[in-house]
Amino acid sequence: MQPDFELLDLLKVPFLYNLVQDCIGGNALRRRLIKSHIRAKAGDKVIDIGCGPAQILPWLPAVEYLGFDVSEAYIVSAKRKYPGRGIFVAGDTKAVWDDPRFRDADIVTALGILHHLNDEEAAYCLRFAYRVLKKGGRFVALDACWVPNQGRLSRYIMSKDRGQNVRTEQAYRHLAEHVFQNVTSLVDMKPMRIPYVTVVLECEK
Repeated sequence: MQPDFELLDLLKVPFLYNLVQDCIGGNALRRRLIKSHIRAKAGDKVIDIGCGPAQILPWLPAVEYLGFDVSEAYIVSAKRKYPGRGIFVAGDTKAVWDDPRFRDADIVTALGILHHLNDEEAAYCLRFAYRVLKKGGRFVALDACWVPNQGRLSRYIMSKDRGQNVRTEQAYRHLAEHVFQNVTSLVDMKPMRIPYVTVVLECEK
């Protein structure tokens, strides 16, 4: 098992993480998601939960961007790469819960985040998103998703993900519907170059 852990540790390095995302099609998936689901307009306020090294920022229009992540290395990388283009904070939803900068958002994103959280943590994340959104604002999440009759290779690859709380579409919806009244979901069976399954949640306040 040690080689798996060493490989996952390498993904903590921002450059290597972004390189892997390019290779497997993860960044291309984010670009499509921005166009089809996030749909940000110039001037929108966007809060990016678990922003990583802020991969989505280059593909957004001229928005007011605020990102936070538990990885100090990712935040340092984002600040270095995108000076003056956003606010980047090291911490989680609890750390920024009372930060006045994180209020009145048009869009909140959590891309590849919920499957890293247990049910209690995921519920807190969803409550945070609801709290910081404007009325009519939207929360968009993208996560790995189990589906019936899933291929063995896809299931194996997803089982090796750093996030060990992959859920079914119904389980993600169940969590979201405890917080948001208006929830839609869409499963993608071939989102990237590798065998993988994702679900997009789009929730309106």
